[in-house]
Amino acid sequence: MAWKATGVAWAAFAPGTMRAVNIDGGTYLLVHLGTAAYALDGVCTHEGGSLADGTLDGPGVICPEHAAKFDVRSGAVLADPDAIVPPTGVADPLTAYRTRVVDGMLEVELD
Repeated sequence: MAWKATGVAWAAFAPGTMRAVNIDGGTYLLVHLGTAAYALDGVCTHEGGSLADGTLDGPGVICPEHAAKFDVRSGAVLADPDAIVPPTGVADPLTAYRTRVVDGMLEVELD
């Protein structure tokens, strides 16, 4: 595992917001929730929708394509596409990554 720079300044990343970043050819979703930062795969596992274009709903991010919902803290599926709860396995969980702030900049630990 290696820590990777995101190019995102922690002080400029407002609570309750999210954004996509590209690192080493991959797309990741950064979420500032409360006082913590979370990082996940940035593409929905159902049909590849950009989660940065989705909606943050508490600790969940809702995909803009078909409304699958994922927990930003763990990547767990909270609702299948079309907001089906409990999830039945149509969407796979997202990978969640550790984050840290170094010299005011957000970093993500990637494989």
